[in-house]
Amino acid sequence: MSDRESIEFDVLLERIAENEQWTIASKESALEQCIYLFVEGESEEAAFRIILEEGLGIKFEEYGVVIANYNGIGNLKNTIRLMNQTLSHSRPMIFTFDDDNKSLISKIVNLPCNVHLFKVPNKPVVTLPNGDKGGSFEESFEANDFIDACFETTLLKINPQIPKSEFANLFSARKSFYPQIVNFLKSKGMSSYLPNKIEIAESMATSCIAEPETYVKLAELIKTIRLDNPVNVIYRQAG
Repeated sequence: MSDRESIEFDVLLERIAENEQWTIASKESALEQCIYLFVEGESEEAAFRIILEEGLGIKFEEYGVVIANYNGIGNLKNTIRLMNQTLSHSRPMIFTFDDDNKSLISKIVNLPCNVHLFKVPNKPVVTLPNGDKGGSFEESFEANDFIDACFETTLLKINPQIPKSEFANLFSARKSFYPQIVNFLKSKGMSSYLPNKIEIAESMATSCIAEPETYVKLAELIKTIRLDNPVNVIYRQAG
């Protein structure tokens, strides 16, 4: 190797090292300056990351998205209050919630500017038992995606005698989805009639034909928040 080639090689190695340092610093800074994404339960926690990362290109590490579930709508108000009392209170926070209990949501008022409420699904899909229009996590997907996902669960796979076609014919896209599969399995005399919701969620997230509008809107919100709150990359000296 000539002297010139040796110098060029050293410069190349230096640039590679600088790029690696930038990548590491960017990821660490994004995490420290994170966007909190709170979801209502385990089903959402399992599915949201799949849809947002694999389907819509929202890489959590790059965007600094931290996801956690607050274990039910009854905990939403207290979670918001507690988060705003922590050292992370100034970070942007998105709280997603099922649009199936409007009375509870209506009581959450006077939110700080860094808190964003996002309903799932983003538009009313079904008529709820009380007559309201709305929906829950399952209704944020197409009816066919839900039906297919139900029959991919462990419960239905070990009971192949349960006819998918019959359930599909009886299914109404205007009524809450999950209770329909429960009632159908009860009508078939099954002693175990509760398909695993997390399995359904993961299957819908990985197998849906197109990313539902709800998550397209959620991805847009994350992008907007990050644009409004750009990551300040902080280098740290080694050692």
